[in-house]
Amino acid sequence: MRIALSFSGGGLRGAAHIGVLKFLEEEGVEISAVSGSSAGAMVALMVASGMNADQIYTFLKQIKQKDLFRLSTNPGLFTLKNLEDKLYELITARSYEEMHIPLYTCVTDINTAESIYLDSGDPIANTIASSSLTPIFEAKEIDGKQYADGGFSDNLPVSPLKMIGEKVLAINVNPLTGGNPKGFKSLLVRSILIMLHANVRPSQKITDAYIDIEGVARMHLFNFKEMDDAYRAGYGEMKEKWRELKEKLV
Repeated sequence: MRIALSFSGGGLRGAAHIGVLKFLEEEGVEISAVSGSSAGAMVALMVASGMNADQIYTFLKQIKQKDLFRLSTNPGLFTLKNLEDKLYELITARSYEEMHIPLYTCVTDINTAESIYLDSGDPIANTIASSSLTPIFEAKEIDGKQYADGGFSDNLPVSPLKMIGEKVLAINVNPLTGGNPKGFKSLLVRSILIMLHANVRPSQKITDAYIDIEGVARMHLFNFKEMDDAYRAGYGEMKEKWRELKEKLV
């Protein structure tokens, strides 16, 4: 079976995507193309570069808080420069043409507020742009344009994959449950999740198969201690729902 995968953003909840990948590998599913926003763009980048689930998870476990939360000298609290440097060390490809399979990286143009699905240029720089959750992180300038988190405009970029003629499985790691924020931080996270959840709905309508990873619903976006739980949730829920999803993908 050959399918294309679309990965949503969701901070360190994105570890659930790797659990999904691990299960699909065990089932012998061939991934023909990938797309992603934010954390999903990072997973998509590594899949397209030829890495398997174990290799991606090993890399993710090596990321430290300082790689995400280095103070910025530009507008935005933090810079992702440390993470960008690590990706350049990990991945040798410097163009989309060097990728093993087609890759689409969703970014948001700050000037126009449009979703841009990048499939040319530097895939690593584009992935950092897709992950720039402003104003927590600084925006990324590429070729004179300012880009922010792809999740602001399309947190589950299915549409570019529909052009390639493969069945598409979309994985969302931002299922929204009830909540009553009790402080500034929890209110900020809740607000982000509401925004991310709202712009996933159009993609649900056009994808061939869709899964919410429910087990990550109450996990924080940047809690490193919950990565293993997120990974297990992705693997377990994919295994549980695979028979139903598979029927939609054949």
